[in-house]
Amino acid sequence: MTSPAGDLLAESRATVARLLHAARRRVPEILIGLGVVLTVLAVLALAGAFVDDVRIASNRATTAASVLDGSTYWRTVVQFVDDKGGLRTPAVFYPSGLGAGQSIYVEYDTTNPLRVRVAGRSAVDGIVPMGGGLVVLWLVLAPPIVWLRRRRDAAGRTA
Repeated sequence: MTSPAGDLLAESRATVARLLHAARRRVPEILIGLGVVLTVLAVLALAGAFVDDVRIASNRATTAASVLDGSTYWRTVVQFVDDKGGLRTPAVFYPSGLGAGQSIYVEYDTTNPLRVRVAGRSAVDGIVPMGGGLVVLWLVLAPPIVWLRRRRDAAGRTA
């Protein structure tokens, strides 16, 4: 005689096995979905950068700023005094090539001084890196997608 816990465990294992089998057959679609989601996120990030640029341009002020220690390639923190005399320490948009201690000019939105970018840079500077990243993404995803679909289709013909 089996225990109720044993039946539940066996039933759970069978359910997981069925789900894994179904997921295994859908790996190409899962990879396509992952690629589409990452592509949409990249496009939305670039669109957001353009929106921020428009907001900065509509209420722009320019000032000198210092790049602070602890800044990295992905997140560079600067310090500047805004038009109202407040000391601000936001992260800047388009920070590539900046090093700690460097003095730069920044443009910021006077209605929101935390919206700041390096002077002379814009979202246009992000098109090539973002496009290149998306090309690499699809170059990495395409071969396994094609291979897995062909393998699945060949297995379906022989079955």
